[in-house]
Amino acid sequence: MRIEIYKIIIEISSAILILVAFELINRKSIKGYTIMAVGQFLAMIVCIFTSLWFLAIMHFVNFLLMLRGYYKWRGVR
Repeated sequence: MRIEIYKIIIEISSAILILVAFELINRKSIKGYTIMAVGQFLAMIVCIFTSLWFLAIMHFVNFLLMLRGYYKWRGVR
C-alpha cells in the first residue's frame, strides 16, 4: 500500500513538471529543459516500478534529449 502512494505522488509530480516544462520551453526559457529532464526521469522511475519497460526506455531517451538540448542551448549563448 505504501509503495502505491509513492508511485502516485511521483507520477503526479512528473506530470506537473512535464506540463510546466512545455510552457517554459514554449517561452524559450532554458529552465524548461531542466524541469523536463527531471519530469522525464521521474516518469521513467514510475514506468520501471510498473514494469512498463518500453515506456521507461522512451522516457529515458526523452531525458537524454532534454539534457542534450540544455547543453546545446548553453553552448550557443
